[in-house]
Amino acid sequence: MILKKKAKVAHRRAAGSLFSSKSSPSSTIKEPLKIAGVDGWILKRALSEANSIAALGAAIASNPEMPSPELARSLQAEENWWRRIEHELPSMSSTETAAFLGAKATNRNFASSQRAAGRLLGYARRQAVRYPKFQFDVQRGSVLTVIPELLALTRGFGVPDEDLVLWMAAPSAAFADQRRPVDHLTDPEKLLAAAEAHFGAIW
Repeated sequence: MILKKKAKVAHRRAAGSLFSSKSSPSSTIKEPLKIAGVDGWILKRALSEANSIAALGAAIASNPEMPSPELARSLQAEENWWRRIEHELPSMSSTETAAFLGAKATNRNFASSQRAAGRLLGYARRQAVRYPKFQFDVQRGSVLTVIPELLALTRGFGVPDEDLVLWMAAPSAAFADQRRPVDHLTDPEKLLAAAEAHFGAIW
């Protein structure tokens, strides 16, 4: 468990330095490379894979013990899933969240204090905290009322907020339509029941 945590932290730090918000895999090369006889998009993909290998290499090198191939695959699978979530479910920074909720954008502690109080869902990602947009009522400029209830429920089971986000983004058999929990935010009662059944059984 200690080895896994060390490798995970090292991997996140390495990945964060290579894939920061200012330099992401999709923004590293904005146009196809022009090299005679070679498809520019193939080179772009190769560069992206090289960056991924470099990040994993740095994480492994920083660990005094040799991680197993299973652990490396697990870390890469988790990273791939988080990237999919970030693509499908946009999020905001602390300052963007504060501004959206009517606080001063310069108040960096607003979002974190709301999160600590269980009134806001946020997850740690690349040495920062991101706040999913799905938890907000855009018309009212507020947090959906089900979010604090959901957080109280899951935190009561000791579930990390990151695990809650992962669950929200994955298709669930708890719903007749097999859709994601995030697609059922308009049905708080059913969503809370599904969360209690899921996390109550494994935590």
